[in-house]
Amino acid sequence: MNMINSGILPFVQAMDAFFPIGAYTLSDGMETYVQQGIVHDKNSLERFLKSHLYVLPYTKLGFAAKAALGYDYELLDSLCSASISAYEVRNGSKKLCTRFLKAQSRINGLPMLQEYAGKIKSGSCDGCFPVAVGLFIRSFGIDISDSLSLYCYNQLSAMVNHAVKLVPLPQLDGQAALAEMLPHISKAVKTAVECEIDELGISGSGFELRCIQHETLESRMYIS
Repeated sequence: MNMINSGILPFVQAMDAFFPIGAYTLSDGMETYVQQGIVHDKNSLERFLKSHLYVLPYTKLGFAAKAALGYDYELLDSLCSASISAYEVRNGSKKLCTRFLKAQSRINGLPMLQEYAGKIKSGSCDGCFPVAVGLFIRSFGIDISDSLSLYCYNQLSAMVNHAVKLVPLPQLDGQAALAEMLPHISKAVKTAVECEIDELGISGSGFELRCIQHETLESRMYIS
């Protein structure tokens, strides 16, 4: 009961790969990395995850952290939307956000999320999934470090699952690569919490480029 009351289990549910918001349809450029042969085995997947973990505090993880800490979510929404260069990734974030808010309205009815949904409907906000995640954390009053660590793990795990299917890789190779990243998650979370708001939006140009290139792939399994 304490885990439920603390919001940890509802957050685990919200971050579950099977939570019905369509996150499994987005690869965030992983499909391009595989098609170009950059990610092709366990070692190259580890290099990808390490690089991705390096920029996460200034992208998704950073925006979620600032929203959870009580920063102006309308400002964060505009910054988050403006910082995503690739159309498909930006549009995917909007769709995830809308579906997440709709699902949470039915399941938990959190006023802060309902307010954000209203802002999106009125057009004063675009809708960014990391901001919605941060507001969920703030609404439940979950421990910032624990919840952001779970969110970070969710992002890395999704990348691994995509790579396993796309390369393809043995499941154990994917999980071994993911395990190598676990000790570094706490540092990424600490950076996300402590970074200045002006630093949000810093990202690896390679990730941005692969996401943009994904839009014109001749064949693909994922939306982004």
